[in-house]
Amino acid sequence: MNLLRRLADAGLPCVEADPAMIDRLRVLAAAGQVEAMIPPDRAGAGKGPPQGAATVTGITPRGWKTLAADAPPGEAPCFIGTRRRSGG
Repeated sequence: MNLLRRLADAGLPCVEADPAMIDRLRVLAAAGQVEAMIPPDRAGAGKGPPQGAATVTGITPRGWKTLAADAPPGEAPCFIGTRRRSGG
């Protein structure tokens, strides 16, 4: 949930190179909460090139609904469409 909140506050698209964060993005993408381009995992650390960076292109309606359900009353996040948060 913290990563989803952070993405809602970030300017999208957003690039993430940390392998641990990429794993979390995989979970959010699998849950249908974000749209992301995530390169294949490089199993066997130290063999071959490192994991490529992931790019989050948007938060889905399901992701925004999850954020709204978790927000305190009167503080639901606002969004435009399904791809980006309004940068106000």
